[in-house]
Parts: sequence; structure tokens; C-alpha cells
Amino acid sequence: MKTPVDVLPSIRRRLSRVLMVVSIAWGIAVSATVWFAVRHEVDELLDNTLQESAEILFGLLSFNASQLPLHGGGSLPAPLHEENTVWQIVSPDHEVLLRSHRAPMQALADRRTAGLSSLGDKWHVYSLPFDASGRMLCVAQATDERQEARLDAAGFAASGALIVGVLCAFLLRWRVRRELEPITALSQAVTQFDPLRPEYPLEESTRAELMPMHTAITELGARLARQLANERAFSAHAAHALRTPLAGMVAQLAVAQRISPPEAQPQLQRAREAADRLRRVVTALLTLFRAGGDVERQPVAMADLMAQLPFERLAITANGDTHAQVDPDLLAAALMNLLDNSMRHGATQARVDTRHESDGRTVVSVRDNGSGIPEVERTRLQAALDAQQYEDHTGLGLMLADLVARAHGGRLHLRPASAGGSIEIDLGITSAR
Repeated sequence: MKTPVDVLPSIRRRLSRVLMVVSIAWGIAVSATVWFAVRHEVDELLDNTLQESAEILFGLLSFNASQLPLHGGGSLPAPLHEENTVWQIVSPDHEVLLRSHRAPMQALADRRTAGLSSLGDKWHVYSLPFDASGRMLCVAQATDERQEARLDAAGFAASGALIVGVLCAFLLRWRVRRELEPITALSQAVTQFDPLRPEYPLEESTRAELMPMHTAITELGARLARQLANERAFSAHAAHALRTPLAGMVAQLAVAQRISPPEAQPQLQRAREAADRLRRVVTALLTLFRAGGDVERQPVAMADLMAQLPFERLAITANGDTHAQVDPDLLAAALMNLLDNSMRHGATQARVDTRHESDGRTVVSVRDNGSGIPEVERTRLQAALDAQQYEDHTGLGLMLADLVARAHGGRLHLRPASAGGSIEIDLGITSAR
């Protein structure tokens, strides 16, 4: 099941994706620009080289023109070699008079003025007059060689630019992750921040942009802590103010029941049970909202704890492990409310089992022979407890029991049962076995 964190877009992933796309696009654009620029410059360099080669050959050949065999289209003697630049001396009627050994037998150009030209797609030629008789010196480079030189130069330059762009993209992506780490650190700090424990303040932010958020969260935590402290103080004062009159009321009702005539006994019994239930609720509230609300775990004998619960018309048995490492006051408050719910749903017997799971968690289960909870209602109540949406969803008993379980680091679970009710109080991890 995907969590909201998995569904929502991630700032880090979005920035990394944008940086990667921009860097690759920039690298491709630069590579294309370099490609065309290098090709143009290589063409210009090759043309200049071709012209300078022609001028050098002109000087060498014209200096020894009287000794050149300018007839028959032969070539000057030379060792076999890879000749990238060829030359010809061409007569006015386009007959090849003399050539290098790789030059073709047909004339490379038919022009009478100096300049560049091409012979099909095979040769790129520079021509210049050789003498006053109209003979021309033609110097040429193979088009394939020129194309290979252009491709090599442009390819290496473009590849280098693209590689640099990709490396920059990864560098920027790494840097973005580093810069976003304070946000992740702040998020983790907020999840562990408890405004009720001032000895563990929210860690200071390491970035100026996060300081307003840090200040807002700290101030919000302080306001929540003050509000909760006020609510706890009010609950404690209200419970104290109610507990003593209720205890007196219960005692007076017990005396009145003993001295009253038989026809008044049912009404007095119901009043006594209602007052006793109200006293248990007030005691639970006082326990749960005591100053600080911290869990004070200690070894507890479960049989002794159950014996202290004042239920006259409910037979309670304790089973399972005999001891648990829990807060006895909070657990007693939770059990009183759950057992009171059992009585109100017609239960006459209840069994409280304590067990220690293999992972170290302590679980106290309450099972009764009452009317139980219909499956649809049980599912709805469990969803409300999981989301801590108590208002208009759960009664006071389930809410208090769930708050006690969460105070211990656990949860309240409503288990399916074929008969009666079955509720488990997960009290978190303890060291007891």
C-alpha cells in the first residue's frame, strides 16, 4: 500500500530530473554547435592547407620546370606511400602532362584562374597558372579524406562536450541532494520533536531558508504544549472536584440501600451503580490526565491488579503471565473502562489474559460473554481508533483505553469474536518475560 509520501511528488527527484534533462539538452545543443563550428573550421583549415601546398609545389616545380618531363602524362618517380594530397600539371587542352603517382589520369580541373573547385564527390582541387603558356597546376585532396578529418575533429569535440555535460548533470544532481539534506534532516527532527519535553528541543536548522519553518514549528509546539497543559490541569482539577463528592454519594447510597424498604431497593441499586460507574470514570480521567502524563513502568502482579478493580456483578478471572512491566495506574484505568463497557453490554463474566510476544511486546486481552460488537461496527470503530478520530466515533471507554495503550507505545485492537467481545491492549515493548 502506497503512503502519501510515495504518492506526492518529490522536490529532490523533480529537481534532479530537471537538472538532468537541462544538462543533457545543453550538452546536445553544445555538441551540435561544436560539430558545425569544427566542421567549418576544419574545412577552412584544409582549404588553406591545400592552397599553401599548391603554392609550395608551384615554387618547387617552376624552379625546375626546364628539367621536368612535361609530356605523356607520366608521374615523377617516388617511393610508394599513402598520398593524401595529389597534383597535376595540365595543358591548355586539359591533357595531363605530369602528375604525382596517385593522381588520376584525367584532369582534375578545367579552369584557367586560381581558385578552389571540386571534381564530382571525389576530389577537392585548388588550381593556379603554372606558366605563361596556359598550363595549370592542380593540387587536390580526396573528398573522403577531408570528410574523415571533419568527422574525427567534430566527433571528438562534440563527444567531449556531451560527456562534460553529462558529468556536470551528475555533479549538479549530487549537489542538489546535498543541499536538500537539511530539509530531510528537519523533517526527521520534526517527527521526533515532542513539545511536551523541553529538554529535547527541535534541532537548529543549518540553512537560513529553513529558519522561518523551524521557528514556526517551535512556536506551534509551544502553543500546543500550553494548550495541553491547560487541558490536563482542567481535567485534573475537575476530577479532583468530582471524586470526593462521588465517593460520599456512593457511600450514602450504600447506607440508604441497607435501611430502605424492599420496594425502594431497585431504584437505589441503579443509582448506586450509576454513581459507582461515574466514580470509576472520574478516577480514570484523573489517572490519565495527571500532571505530565508520563508512563511509569514497574513490575505489576496482574492478579493483584485485577483484585483491586471494584466490580461486584462481574466475575473477573486473570490468566496467562502473572507479571507485566507496565504503569499500574494507567492500566487499571483502561481495564476499568473496558470492563464497565462489558457490563453495560450484558456481560456477567470477563477474562483478562496477559501474554508477552516474541518481539518483547506485552499484550493484555479482555474477553467477555456480553453481546459483543457487530462486525461492521467493529471495523468502523477500529478504523477510528487507528486514526485517533475519537470524536463522534468512539465512546469514552475505548478512547481512554486507546490513549493508555498509545502512552505505553502500543495500540488498542478490537478482535473478531464468535461470541462476546474481545479487545487487546498492546502495551508496547517491555523487558518482562
